[in-house]
Amino acid sequence: MYQFNSSKVYADLAEGQYIVLNFVTGAYYSFDQASSAVLKALTEGASAGDIAGRFVSRYGADCGATEIVEAFLNKLLELEILIAGGDSVPEAAVQLDSLPNDTMPELGCEGFNDVADLLLMDPIHEVDEDAGWPNKRSE
Repeated sequence: MYQFNSSKVYADLAEGQYIVLNFVTGAYYSFDQASSAVLKALTEGASAGDIAGRFVSRYGADCGATEIVEAFLNKLLELEILIAGGDSVPEAAVQLDSLPNDTMPELGCEGFNDVADLLLMDPIHEVDEDAGWPNKRSE
């Protein structure tokens, strides 16, 4: 139902956690394991409702899963990390690994812009030829 916005982002899953780089803005995002599991499920064809259903079956009807998952999905769409598209899968195929056992996890990501200027630097035209990357050419 959703896929990574490959025209703007690169995503890497390592040790159960996603790092997503927006190569248009230079921002990058770090996801904890629970948020990474949900992001992975979304990109593998799960709907927000399927994921919320899994949370409800694990944490109970009063865990706020529908609102939490919808808010997380809306944030991913707003940040242009995900776009609509891809094939859906049956609810039974939704995998949510690395979830805490006792309480509904908070879903989200942490965004960073601290190296955006370096990531967006043109390596041919803006880099100091003598010093090399990541040193910007002085005007």
